[in-house]
This record gives sequence, C-alpha cells and structure tokens, in this order.
Amino acid sequence: MIKKIILGIAVAAVAVSFAPTVSFAKKAKGHAKAKPCTMGTMASGKANSMGWAPIMSCGADGKMYPTMMMCYSGSQLCPPSMGGA
Repeated sequence: MIKKIILGIAVAAVAVSFAPTVSFAKKAKGHAKAKPCTMGTMASGKANSMGWAPIMSCGADGKMYPTMMMCYSGSQLCPPSMGGA
C-alpha cells in the first residue's frame, strides 16, 4: 500500500515537472505595456473639469514623467496626447 502511494507521488511529480509553466501562470488581462517614447518628447495628459491638462515629458529610459507645467486644452496650444498618457 505504501509503495503504491510513493509510486503515485513520484508519477505526479514527474508529470508536473514536464507540464508547461504557462499553464500555471495567470495572464494579466487589460494591462497593456506603455509604448516607449523618444527622449525629449512632450505630451499632454487628460484634461480636468476646468480644461487644464498636465504636461508629461519623456525621460532617458523611455517612460513618460509628469512635469510641473499645465496647459489649457481649449487654447489648442497643448502638445498632442500620446495614446493613454
């Protein structure tokens, strides 16, 4: 009886070791990676209820970072937004 249990555990361990790891991993849904930007590029974020939008700047690592500047979106002088910025 004990031999059957040990044999069953060994077979299960071997079967699990050959199983692909993707089947056990959870896939992130709805978490799209942000596209890398070019250093120095500026973009406006989503405007608030009064029409002011934050300005974001691209860093050396390809990520957008907020700056201390704001832009009035009604003036048509704001930098274009970069898809989801």
